[in-house]
Amino acid sequence: MLATAMLAAGCAPGRSDPASGGGSGGATARSMEEHFSGKVQPQLDFCRTCHIPGGVADVEDGHDFMLSASKSQDMANLRASWERLGKNNPTSRILLMSSGQETPHSGGAPWPVGSAQYRNMEILLKCFESPASCTALLAGGIDAGELLPLLGSTHAKTLWESYCEGKADGVALPTDPRTMIRPGINEGKAVFFNAWYEDCHANLPEKEQAPKTCGAYRERRERGREAFIDTLAVGSEKAEDYNDSWKKWGLSERPANFDELYTLRYGYNNAPFRNPYPLPGEDPNASNGGNGQLPLGKRQLKDEQGRWTGVIGEVACFGCHGGQIGDTGDGGSRIGMKNLGLGNNNADTVIQAADGGSAYGVSLGVPLLLNPFALGGDQRGQNNAVAGFELLFMLLDYDSLGLNPNALKLAQNSADPHPTSEQQDTPAWWNYGHRARKFFDAGQSIDSTRIVMAAGVGELTSVITADGKAYRERIEQFDQDLAAFFLSLESPVYPGPIDTQLAEQGAILFHGKDLWAGDANADKPRPLGGNGSCASCHGAYSPRYIHDPAYLENPVLGGMAAHLMPLDVIRTDPARADELTPYLREAYGTTFWGYPEGAEGWTAPGVKNAVLELADDGLPLAARPQGACGWERGIIGYQAPPLHGTWATAPYLHNGSVPTIEQVLKSSDRPAIWRRQLQTVGEVAGFDQSLQRAYDYQRLGWKYETLACGDLPGNPLFNCNPVAPEQPSITQTVMNLLYSGFNWSALVVLPDLAPGGQDKRFVYDTRKVGNGNGGHDFTDELTEQERKAVIEYLKTL
Repeated sequence: MLATAMLAAGCAPGRSDPASGGGSGGATARSMEEHFSGKVQPQLDFCRTCHIPGGVADVEDGHDFMLSASKSQDMANLRASWERLGKNNPTSRILLMSSGQETPHSGGAPWPVGSAQYRNMEILLKCFESPASCTALLAGGIDAGELLPLLGSTHAKTLWESYCEGKADGVALPTDPRTMIRPGINEGKAVFFNAWYEDCHANLPEKEQAPKTCGAYRERRERGREAFIDTLAVGSEKAEDYNDSWKKWGLSERPANFDELYTLRYGYNNAPFRNPYPLPGEDPNASNGGNGQLPLGKRQLKDEQGRWTGVIGEVACFGCHGGQIGDTGDGGSRIGMKNLGLGNNNADTVIQAADGGSAYGVSLGVPLLLNPFALGGDQRGQNNAVAGFELLFMLLDYDSLGLNPNALKLAQNSADPHPTSEQQDTPAWWNYGHRARKFFDAGQSIDSTRIVMAAGVGELTSVITADGKAYRERIEQFDQDLAAFFLSLESPVYPGPIDTQLAEQGAILFHGKDLWAGDANADKPRPLGGNGSCASCHGAYSPRYIHDPAYLENPVLGGMAAHLMPLDVIRTDPARADELTPYLREAYGTTFWGYPEGAEGWTAPGVKNAVLELADDGLPLAARPQGACGWERGIIGYQAPPLHGTWATAPYLHNGSVPTIEQVLKSSDRPAIWRRQLQTVGEVAGFDQSLQRAYDYQRLGWKYETLACGDLPGNPLFNCNPVAPEQPSITQTVMNLLYSGFNWSALVVLPDLAPGGQDKRFVYDTRKVGNGNGGHDFTDELTEQERKAVIEYLKTL
């Protein structure tokens, strides 16, 4: 049975190569006992992780192979297990299962035939069977090396960041591991890569190339940090208007806790640095900016002389990437300057726009092109960024980014109806340095830094111009500096206690358990490569597996996730993957965003004839120069993300449809309609971000309540299907049809104007197109104990 298979060979040693060191050295053992103590028993410490009372191997079928906490009993327990499993017949099942020759176990196949671990155990088991011939066998013992730790995490700290600590500016940088993710890398290993890196800057001048020294990297990193805090902030909201926001909240006077209520209502979050604005009546230059504290994403502007202006601007990036976890009541947010960029699943541009405020996306210009209900989605914490970018793609010139809604390219794209309601939950910046491609669909190489600035361009006048020059220049000014800053970020450390023993069991399961080995997933297609474990898609993190050449051909690839899984394998909601039409996927590489400089036939914007510039967007794509970086076209699906700091990134899946990691691993427990725990202060409500009150340490994610359609606020016609309440309502059915089959229809959202309709924005409803919570159900194969162990392990990353 599967349990016997996965348990009987649970002693995965962590190295499949005959490494030197450890055990009894290279000397030949003089007795079976010496061979056991020197070359076999050190590896049993790994077996002991699971094969003890209370471990994941302590189940009925697993009792054929059990150890105990006492090492003094190892020899006796091993012999008893060998006898229960039929001895050597002719090869012990202990060896067959641990080497993958028989039904594999949860630890994978850690002892390939011929490895040191396999050979040493084979000798011992033959000695059990024939003590008289043992002496002659002992000469074949091989030093298996020492076990590396099962637990340990870089917390997303990149190679460049750690390498350059304390080093002089002139020290050369090592190879960026992301650039190693090319076709052929890690072929045949347990971790599978197929989301390939492309060097987008290959044809650009030297100053645009990647930094080559620690000093050059640090300069870019610090410019990026400064840009996020000050330079990128643009806007024109007066401090007086900001201070009067409370008048839209149904209050009679400005509350003493105005700053707290502002962030709660609009979904902003705490800035982990001093971020002042003047309170009513204050002179900002007499109080070092003022005594108010702006949330992350807002910044008081300074004039050219460095004086505070009393004008509040926006850093648009933080609208989606300015998340928070934890609040002042439980020690403050766990997001500091080293952890910036958590996806903001709290954001609500729609409410702020409805209040007439200066929301990110409203004062900045780009989202003014769209119905704010569409960009922000019709529920809190999601965004429809790709639909917005696609619209810009159609409105602006491919080469110059000047205004050019060319009828020919519009017609070519409109020939491919596709979903435009692909609501997504923004990923964390700190994993930027551990992936070779960006976006949920692996659409662009991680080196495609221009797109980082697609929405961070400033005022509307910087985007919609005749020649696009200001837009292009602002992108080139900041894109690589911001990307360098991303490389300096780290994931926040899990704030709760961790059961080390259980987490170690989870490390083995995460890296070794083939989820397709048993019958549970027999009807589901396997991933395109790897050993079928969580690590095969999400990467290796445990020091023991990072340094195992069966997993990674180079340890610097530890924590890297570059696995693009087809839709028929992952089976999660397809709307986001289908967002770009086949035409746009082909066209992307011919545009400014695809780095066409240096390609044959390319002419720089401003040099080309103005009439030709307007017309050539409609040329057949084969006639347009192809840039260094196109959009992924080979596989339509989703990229498995790196899992550093995953405890802090709830809700889960690309669309935020699953509240907890436990439910990611057990699909049957996922709620169809749910609402995160709310915090209400006076007349103002928002998501509760307190770790003490609202975080579920056991299931790993946000606490929530399950709702029926009749529980939803707003218009009942919007909420319930009178015939089948679990199905979309009549209104939802019509909107789903529009969103699924008519390009850009999601840019016109029908708001629920009934009393309480706005409160529905706190609710996640999986009946809407793009909101499905299915897929990733191959992890249902895990037992309850295994699931707990994997969750405990994920806390350590």
